[in-house]
Amino acid sequence: MLEKSLATLFALLILATLINRFLLWRLPERKGDEVTLRIRTWWGIVICFSLVISGPRWMTLTFFALISFLALKEYCTLISIHFPRWLYWVIPLNYLLIGFNCFELFLLFIPLAGFLILATGQVLVGDPSGFL
Repeated sequence: MLEKSLATLFALLILATLINRFLLWRLPERKGDEVTLRIRTWWGIVICFSLVISGPRWMTLTFFALISFLALKEYCTLISIHFPRWLYWVIPLNYLLIGFNCFELFLLFIPLAGFLILATGQVLVGDPSGFL
């Protein structure tokens, strides 16, 4: 299943690259436009993702933990709260639960514990406004 999905992604990227090259050949003034840059970016994303998914389990978990950490950091920037740095332990702990095959705890940990701590912190500070 994974091999078919990756093959489909690569086939779509090859098709997009060929179409883009054809359009660049027909319309040379398009050189370096946004579509070309996006296709190059998607090549990098798909190659990186393929290598990580095809690697050992610890590499996959570490990669997704890093992506989740960056997403949590961006989320806290968007809601403009001063997220205590000690709460970032939620991400590695959550992926440790996956590593130890505790999937039930993994599914419940962030929605119940993580966001409950975030909301409680906002209320205790006295500024619940602006919370998404």
